[in-house]
Amino acid sequence: MSSTVWRPLECFQEKSGMKTALVLLNQPNPYNKPFLTSLWKKALFRASVDGGTNHLYDVFKDDLDAFLPEIITGDFDSIQGTVKKFYQNKGVEFVPTPDQDYTDFTKAVKEVGRRIHDKQIDCICVYGTFGGRLDHVFGNINTLFEADQFTSTNVLQFSDDTVAFLLQKGEHKIEVDPAVCGEWCGLIPVGGPCLCVTTQGLKWNLDKGALRFGELISTSNTLESKETNTVTVETDSPLLWIMGIST
Repeated sequence: MSSTVWRPLECFQEKSGMKTALVLLNQPNPYNKPFLTSLWKKALFRASVDGGTNHLYDVFKDDLDAFLPEIITGDFDSIQGTVKKFYQNKGVEFVPTPDQDYTDFTKAVKEVGRRIHDKQIDCICVYGTFGGRLDHVFGNINTLFEADQFTSTNVLQFSDDTVAFLLQKGEHKIEVDPAVCGEWCGLIPVGGPCLCVTTQGLKWNLDKGALRFGELISTSNTLESKETNTVTVETDSPLLWIMGIST
């Protein structure tokens, strides 16, 4: 059985060869400038989503011309008028996505997927996915389940202290760095029960165990040791991997 290999922290390594796309979402708090700058420098394609563009404008207001996204998507009910006018004057492409059957995030993934299919992008990094309203958080997680309709590229969700991504049915190898990882990780059966999950590299591993809400879910887990550099997960159903980060 072939494994899907995940390198969620490589997008912060300046010398790595990883090619990424970046999607910026709206969030209650201002963007973390050093964190976003690291993601921005690695990206070959960048998209800002509606109100997230206000944060982009604010965090880079001293050097805006150096941080112009390729596209801005959404129904544009959250972007400020002065911000919208600035990027229009700079020639940034605005892509209306009025379909209310999908969230702005899902529609952004669809538009980005169309534009990167020939660029050999390794992953789509999404910043601003956690915090704020709980329904928005669940909506962002649901996008991970919808994303494969629009792109074959892996989607990673980031906040300043968390990374999350969806492990589809099969075997996965997650490359980790204890020096950069936070003190916790977890496996959450968000979409439904996972009846056969086996892991290696965690303090509390599973051996063909079941994860489901109302019974066991794996929260507040951690890496097996400070020398652990790979976690292996085999699952019979989609399973959300979440991990603390301290870049």
